[in-house]
Amino acid sequence: MLGSDYRELIVPKRDNQGKKTAILFGGVLLALFTLILAFTVHILMLLLTLAIGFGTWYLWTQNSIEYEYIISGDELVITKILAQSKRSPMLTVSILKFTAFGNLGSAPSIQANQTLVLACAEQDGSAYYADFDHAEYGPCRLLITPNDDILSYLAKKLPRNLGFRWEPSAETTET
Repeated sequence: MLGSDYRELIVPKRDNQGKKTAILFGGVLLALFTLILAFTVHILMLLLTLAIGFGTWYLWTQNSIEYEYIISGDELVITKILAQSKRSPMLTVSILKFTAFGNLGSAPSIQANQTLVLACAEQDGSAYYADFDHAEYGPCRLLITPNDDILSYLAKKLPRNLGFRWEPSAETTET
């Protein structure tokens, strides 16, 4: 049993959808062009068509990015997932080390010496920031897109001096 101090969330990255669409559209057009050339110029052009098709698929899947947030006790672990199969750890930090936390819209400007860790779906109103000092990266700003469950947990567990308060909106409590 994982207990009540465990939260997990997978967040798909949405701000690269234009890039994924361009890769798919451009790759399909290029593959169709080489396919037409294969039937009009030389049949060996089919190999080039297959290579372009594979390259398009590979680039499209490599741009399918998700972030996994795991909170266990006071430890936050963030993992980047590529193509729904390759995992690479990004960051591990204690939420008790946060020096600031809140909605990205109310965040102060990032300092010149801060390391920015992007692990959010989009850099919009749904994103939250956390400032902290990390042993390896120094001063950091983390951008995440938590759900209501994680926000509720953080409101209870974050240090009181941060002043983070969160109440679920009426829309989320009715559904």
